[in-house]
Amino acid sequence: MDTRESPNRSRQVHVSERTLHIMQTVLANPGRTTKQLRRLLTEGGDVMSDQTLRTHLDVLTEGGWLIRDVFRQYNPGPTVAGGEPLVRGFQTVLDHLRKAPHGLTPTELADELNINLYSAKSAIGIGIEFNVITETAAGSGRFRLDSDGMLLPVCTASDSEIDAVLAAFVASSGRDAGLFTLSQEEGLVISHVHQDPDGSSRLADTSPKAAHATAGGQAALAWLDEVQRTRYLRTHGMEQYTPKTITSMTELESVLVREPAHIYASAGQYRECCTCLAILVHNGARTDERIALTTSTHIDTPVPDMRILEAHLYRAATALSNLIDGPLRRTDPSPQ
Repeated sequence: MDTRESPNRSRQVHVSERTLHIMQTVLANPGRTTKQLRRLLTEGGDVMSDQTLRTHLDVLTEGGWLIRDVFRQYNPGPTVAGGEPLVRGFQTVLDHLRKAPHGLTPTELADELNINLYSAKSAIGIGIEFNVITETAAGSGRFRLDSDGMLLPVCTASDSEIDAVLAAFVASSGRDAGLFTLSQEEGLVISHVHQDPDGSSRLADTSPKAAHATAGGQAALAWLDEVQRTRYLRTHGMEQYTPKTITSMTELESVLVREPAHIYASAGQYRECCTCLAILVHNGARTDERIALTTSTHIDTPVPDMRILEAHLYRAATALSNLIDGPLRRTDPSPQ
């Protein structure tokens, strides 16, 4: 879990893009209970459990962004006196700061976004409160996004829930399964690996440097912005593992398809005998929140069998996307 202590108070704050969306929903629809809010969010395409919604609402009420009245209804709290326009402005500032890795002064931010200085400073203040904006250096007066842009809540799905989905995939498909995500510091991170029914897996010992050569890594890389992707690849390189390995950014860009539910395939790029398939099951602002479900098969697998495997992958991805909310817990990737 990625947590940071606020310098202004003792409690810990976690926030994600989903948290802000929930806050906007309350601002636009005050006086709703948890179940009523979940229905509104579902109608808007954001499906989640009551427990997941409560996790985000707790963050917002602890920070004074929302209040819960005696009727168990949620209303705007004192921290968001500016209402929905203030939150929209804050998100605009976050988007803009993602493109300014060296930071901006409040005046520069106001000029570039064509907003007044008060609004720019208010947005920066919210970001500091949420621990997602920081000063580039003490006393510099320039502010940038902290880490990759947003702090996120701990994954609300338990390991047992995730493992149950992967075990069902293995039983129905006859292939192995695991989750791949990226870490700017650690490279490609593999978790929750399940062996195929014969007790083997090609996933668990994948190199942390192999994001560019694997379907799971490519799925995650596709959804990074240009700054994040360039920084990641410069840190971890593009080592050649087989004659088919992609070793240039230009060539890699041509295979990074940025479409929801796209299945990525890496044939013989990491191991000559193997094709790995992957589909993104969770996305977010930070590098380590791009999570891909990955499986592997022999490179000579017939096309009809490959289509069947893809169908199994879609079903498992749908189940996981309804479970995972935030970064994965770091688990032992040993095959199960």
